[in-house]
Amino acid sequence: MSIRVMVVDDIEVERRLLRGLISAHRELELVGEASSVDEARVEIERLKPDVVFLDVQIGESDGFRLLRGLGWRPAVVFVSAWPHYAIDAFAVEAVDYLLKPVTGARFAATVQRLLRVLAGEGGLAVPLGAGDQICLASTMSSQVVPVAMIRALVADGDFTRALLAGTPEVLVCRRLGSFEEELPTPPFVRLDRSLIVNQSCIDRLDRQGRNAARLWMRSLRQPIEIGRTAIERLRGLMP
Repeated sequence: MSIRVMVVDDIEVERRLLRGLISAHRELELVGEASSVDEARVEIERLKPDVVFLDVQIGESDGFRLLRGLGWRPAVVFVSAWPHYAIDAFAVEAVDYLLKPVTGARFAATVQRLLRVLAGEGGLAVPLGAGDQICLASTMSSQVVPVAMIRALVADGDFTRALLAGTPEVLVCRRLGSFEEELPTPPFVRLDRSLIVNQSCIDRLDRQGRNAARLWMRSLRQPIEIGRTAIERLRGLMP
């Protein structure tokens, strides 16, 4: 599968770095570049790329303004030095959000995600890395947190409670199963149908009987109550 891509960034050295990353993947064909929103709008409509690697801040304008009013809507991967724009990027259904400087390994994961998305298979089959960020959307707001902050995910009906290090838990508007393919394994492991934990952050297990235990995670004040299935699964994970 060949993916026609375009790069939009107002800084030439940044475009050059992206050209180098793109050239390392035969699945990608660079068809154009632009250094301003106005130029990009014209070139996107003319070239009709499959994907645009798009900076957030472009001169005195921004990539979000570029996307508004486009007749041709390519898939979008934002590439930015600013992590706080990630929530806005997810809101416009960006395939990925890359933080500068982009490593070759991180870019390769994005390419695999693009291949799946453009093939109609969805983007969650390529796991995030431990150093990546994830958007947690609740009914009230959204926040982007490092994957490494997640200590555990607990099913709560059609929602998931995200237990995070050093911050209140978030009731996320997603089923637990949707996280299973997205989070890296290891360190994330599913202990039973209602619980995923960050194995690297397990502190200790206090048995309360044959079929019950309390699982303590680093940086969480309260333990997680678990049952027999999770206990059995932990036997093969803990030293």
